[in-house]
Amino acid sequence: MRTLLSRLNRHPADAGITLIEVLVAMMIFAIIAVGVGYGLVTALYLGHDARSREVAVNLAAQEVDLARTSSNVFTVLTRDTTVVQNGTTFLVHRATDWETTSGADGNCGSGGGQLRYRRVNVTVTWDGMRATTPAVRADSALAPGSRINDPDLGTILVSVLTASGGGAAGVTISAVPGSVPNGAAALTEAPAATDSEGCTYVLKVKPGTYEVSASRPNYIDKDQSATSTATAGVVAGGATSVSFVYDLAGSITADYATNYTSGSTLLPTNLSTTFRSTYQDYAAVNSTNAASQTFQLHPFSAGYEVLAGTYIAATPTTPGCISVDPTAWDTPAADGAIGTRVDPVATLPGDSANVDVSMGVLSVTGLGGQYLRAVSATAPVGTDDPGCGAAMSFDFGQLPPDATTQIGLPYGSWSLYFGISSALPVLPVPDLSLAVLTRGETSPGVVTLDPRMVVAP
Repeated sequence: MRTLLSRLNRHPADAGITLIEVLVAMMIFAIIAVGVGYGLVTALYLGHDARSREVAVNLAAQEVDLARTSSNVFTVLTRDTTVVQNGTTFLVHRATDWETTSGADGNCGSGGGQLRYRRVNVTVTWDGMRATTPAVRADSALAPGSRINDPDLGTILVSVLTASGGGAAGVTISAVPGSVPNGAAALTEAPAATDSEGCTYVLKVKPGTYEVSASRPNYIDKDQSATSTATAGVVAGGATSVSFVYDLAGSITADYATNYTSGSTLLPTNLSTTFRSTYQDYAAVNSTNAASQTFQLHPFSAGYEVLAGTYIAATPTTPGCISVDPTAWDTPAADGAIGTRVDPVATLPGDSANVDVSMGVLSVTGLGGQYLRAVSATAPVGTDDPGCGAAMSFDFGQLPPDATTQIGLPYGSWSLYFGISSALPVLPVPDLSLAVLTRGETSPGVVTLDPRMVVAP
């Protein structure tokens, strides 16, 4: 104490603490405060994580118990639910798979053996959980309440998917013996409609070949059929898978010859329209010669390129019919014009869209009251027409009594004929009676309609 007092007495009465000493003291205090604060936050965080994990364990157990109390194992499906407790949001994910006699998963999209039991896996996570904290899991197996297998019979696993790849629910499924007798027998009980995953199961089926069909009002499959059908071969003690791509149809209204806006354009009464998708081409024949036609189509997300006429791809052995596609006119004209791609149009399931369909337009003079027909012709030399090797014929019916009629045709080369009745349009239309209104040219007995355009730089 005397030593301390002696030191204090050495300082002048007005001496104080230096700035450096203050800064050092503050730094030491900050280090201690940060450590204490971090420790408190970590303790609170760990405590919250532990409480959340306890709640997650209970939620997982409840989800498993809920699956076990189901009276029908086929209704136990994959699902996600959220639960909020104590201000924390928990995500409960239930995944289900069928185990088969082959030891593999046997959901509606796969086969390989008879169904044995339903495997249920529950995973629970929560908001704010630590990156190092594992999700809570619970697993169980559910056996059917009654016998669903027979070693002498088989199973058909049916999967129905929408255009986006999700399950198509509520689709009616039927299975009937194939047309050739093969041991198959009519079902004694109709299969259930597809569940939310797009699955249904045809149980205890006699071995043989069956025609399996999917149907639902206003639905259409990827092949543009209202009822989708597939063949399934069933063997004793095995499971066969059948898959459909089936969705609520979208409406596409095609407005024809909108590229030529002067006057009224008469269309063929049997004009065909090609809808080209990334899956395959589909050609529909129009029921009337109306300037606008509406089609119910499978709602491919990538949409359709819509072409007037029937597009047939060329092969090494067949020329096809490619002149109706503007992109096939890939030789630049003298003015630099070239065929351009048709922009695709798409709809959502149940939705609608409009598309402009360009055509070649020409006028016919002096044939009022006559019946007119256009027949695909060999492309004249020098027209750069890529060609149509398939016979194609379009009828316009009886022309109006006007002196001149404006008509529309798919792109390509055509020979035109007229007559006094719908059965006798066999007389060649004189070349002087034809005038091309869009891009194109006339040759002896042939008119060529050209889709090429000059593309702005």
